[in-house]
Amino acid sequence: MPIQPEQRYYLKLKALYLLYEKNYTQVEISKMLGISRVTLNKMLDEAKREGLVKIEIVDVKGTVNTFKLEEQMKETFGLSDVRLVPCQGEDDSGLLRRTAAEAASYLERILRSGMRLGFSWGRMLNTMAEYLNENHAIQGLDIYSLVGGSYSVAEFQPNLLIQHVVEKYGGATHILTAPYMCQTPELCQAIKREPQIAQILEEAKNLDITMVGIGGGPPQGAETFSYYPFDGSIIEELVNANAVGDICGSFYDIHGQLCQTSITGRVVSIDIRQLTQQKRVIGVAAGDDKIKPILGALNGGFLDILITDVVTAKAVIELSKTIAVHR
Repeated sequence: MPIQPEQRYYLKLKALYLLYEKNYTQVEISKMLGISRVTLNKMLDEAKREGLVKIEIVDVKGTVNTFKLEEQMKETFGLSDVRLVPCQGEDDSGLLRRTAAEAASYLERILRSGMRLGFSWGRMLNTMAEYLNENHAIQGLDIYSLVGGSYSVAEFQPNLLIQHVVEKYGGATHILTAPYMCQTPELCQAIKREPQIAQILEEAKNLDITMVGIGGGPPQGAETFSYYPFDGSIIEELVNANAVGDICGSFYDIHGQLCQTSITGRVVSIDIRQLTQQKRVIGVAAGDDKIKPILGALNGGFLDILITDVVTAKAVIELSKTIAVHR
């Protein structure tokens, strides 16, 4: 039998009183009022629309603004998720560590036994691995390196990174035992055809989680560039190609288009264009020097989840307004 308007008004007000003043649960309220949970939910929704109750979030830390910015990033760039870290006033080291810690927490929330994970390289991901908590209830992981590496610098040794990750859980590592860059494209292709390398590159097309650091492009007139073993001519090529960033050592411009240089075809890594087809690609980067690299990665569709800081995110959005995207 339909509930008459006066009785419905009474039930709505009584439900609001019991919920917000007396702190009863909705299950308890539905029993007390003799109505179903479905009817109670409808009444509570009606009460909100009719202005019978107003909910105000008292946000003393300004966190709601961060939520709004996360939603703006998702809508602007078609991302499935965004996590922004408030890092105002942090120096570069603090920004790195807080963003890496958030990335570790995010990974721990979504990680399940039996998953396939892939990692690129870089200081951010290595720092993230430090923040992972041991959890041997997570078992049967397959963890893949997505780029070769032969540097003495630990941040650019992906095999060390994935070994660090697997020590926190149970699983197996799959390492690209190859240099990052070969002397010739022919040698690179020959290495990629090696059975062990070929198998890893093929299996890396079907990962459950892919975590990538986002590197920057070389500055104009630079003689050296990060930890890459590039001479001045290669750096000049990248500058002339308008490279703003890289993922797994593959450079792209602000529009997300891959840069064609003399190192194209010489890098032992996944083809980052396949990231657009992966299930869950998480990009982690923060700071002023990562604004253009992040925007280029987003324009290229290489990411579907982004973890960065609030200030960087705002700058990425502002820069995107000035850039015509070329898909």
